Amino acid sequence: MDVNEPGLFDLPDREPAASPGRLQRGRNRETWVRTVTAGVDILDAESLREAALRVEESVFTIGLGAGLNVQDTVAEANPQAAGDAFEMLAWLIWPTDGLEGPLSAGAFRILSVDSAAVAESDDRGILTWTVVVKLTNVKELRRLAAQAHPEEAELIASSVAVAWQRAADPFAPIRAIPGIAWRPRQVEVHHVPRRVRPVSPDLP
Repeated sequence: MDVNEPGLFDLPDREPAASPGRLQRGRNRETWVRTVTAGVDILDAESLREAALRVEESVFTIGLGAGLNVQDTVAEANPQAAGDAFEMLAWLIWPTDGLEGPLSAGAFRILSVDSAAVAESDDRGILTWTVVVKLTNVKELRRLAAQAHPEEAELIASSVAVAWQRAADPFAPIRAIPGIAWRPRQVEVHHVPRRVRPVSPDLP
């Protein structure tokens, strides 16, 4: 029995859909955020530690976008100094996993990433990861999504939130992590409006 097989742990029949809120088609140069949350049970802390040490041995800096050091952004802690399994889990999560297709197709570029693991007990907790992107080719994002899920083409055309989820598996970052069982909880995708520059009261 493979303890890393999500289907063995009473997952729902279908992973939760992204919360699109008001349907927005999305436009190039807009900034969008996807935040994914999963419940996690630690089954084998030693497997987590070994995986963290392998990552430390083979890690290299990846630049995504102008001067963005994702390794520094996501994993600031040293896994050898991690106090518990959830710190190692936060080290192992890589929020950009699963985004290779849209990135190589030029659908968006990554602005920032983040991840956090919060323990609720010694062996159970919540894992959250976030990716912030700037859309560069919404048409290509929709094409990838519709290619993977042609039955949802109409909804994909109406909502960039749905298109992003269908084009790139939101739970890809957690699927290959050893020593855990996980349960999908929530996927939230939303547009970040441009900041409106305040008008000085001194101006006419």
